Order: sequence, then C-alpha cells, then structure tokens
Amino acid sequence: MRNFMFKMAQFMNGRYGHDKLNTALLILWIILELLWLITRFWVFGILVLLLIALIFFRSFSKNIQKRMRENRKYLGIVNSIKKKTTLWQKMWKDRNTHRYIKCPYCKAQLRVKKIRGEHKVHCPKCNEDFKKKIS
Repeated sequence: MRNFMFKMAQFMNGRYGHDKLNTALLILWIILELLWLITRFWVFGILVLLLIALIFFRSFSKNIQKRMRENRKYLGIVNSIKKKTTLWQKMWKDRNTHRYIKCPYCKAQLRVKKIRGEHKVHCPKCNEDFKKKIS
C-alpha cells in the first residue's frame, strides 16, 4: 500500500489536482447522474460523460497557471453572487426600519433609517455628501 501511495504521489507531481471548481463540477456531475438514472434521457448521459472527462482533464492537467485562472474566475463569480444574496437578505430583514440607497459618486450601498423627508447622507467610502429624499 505504501508503494502504491508513493507511485501515486510521483504521478501527481507537477499536475494541478483538485480545487473549488472541480468540487462544483463533481456536485453537478452527481446531480446529472441522478437525473440520468431517473429519466434515462440520452442528453443527460452525454453530459455526464463530458463532465467526468472535464473533471479528470482539469485534475491531471500540467498547465497549472491556466487551471488557476479558471478557478479564480469561478471564485469571482461565486463571491459576487454571495455578496448580492447577502445584501438582499439584509435588505429583506431591515425592510421595515431602514432603506438601502446607492451613493451617486462611488455606487456604494448605504443603509439609512427609514424616516420620510429629505436627508443629507454622508458616504463613508468616498467621503462625499449628497441629499436623498426618502419616501
């Protein structure tokens, strides 16, 4: 067993391995595999084969820089989606007491109390003041 592990380590030396994008692809593969088992629709079968080939290709690739760029791009998309959903959750939670407005200068999201009338708002990000009417 120890010899096998050593040979596997030697084989993987200089190869990319596993990352967050591969984890997401594995989850997608499991979902498509289950759909294929339930429906036996040929498109799902082809997608399953292509997806598993992509997972193995990425794992065993020696072009590490390209795989890292792919993973960074994927993480950027996932993080932007997480930021938006977190903001939406906060907005929903504070819907009765606060309003969320955008700074006209730097487009930052600002949380202000929900008091009707015209207010002077200070943006902490760009240090600009502006007036905003809250209805």
